Amino acid sequence: MLDFAKFTKYSKPGPRYTSYPTALEFSTDFAYDTYLEKLRMQDKTHPLSLYFHLPFCRNACYFCGCNVLFTSKEDKKIRYIDYLKREMDILAKHLDTSREVIQMHFGGGTPTFF
Repeated sequence: MLDFAKFTKYSKPGPRYTSYPTALEFSTDFAYDTYLEKLRMQDKTHPLSLYFHLPFCRNACYFCGCNVLFTSKEDKKIRYIDYLKREMDILAKHLDTSREVIQMHFGGGTPTFF
């Protein structure tokens, strides 16, 4: 049975949930050393969920709130993928690479761009 009181309660605009942590949680006070410490503190028994932001689109979708780059230039996506690989190599030095990956998401742009 539907609870129509919930429809009334949640029938209003709210913030978009586009990242975790949300942008309001970002801070310049979060130093690189703190980041490395947080990586070391992870529970190595928990599986990983990965998100890859691929911010490329050929055209604008005016309903979209994602951080995107409009381009049709192949060299930009190749360069971006190179940097993404570099970042993965850096992270791999600080993570247990034997951990199971249970989710992998690609988002931010148009998947067919790649």
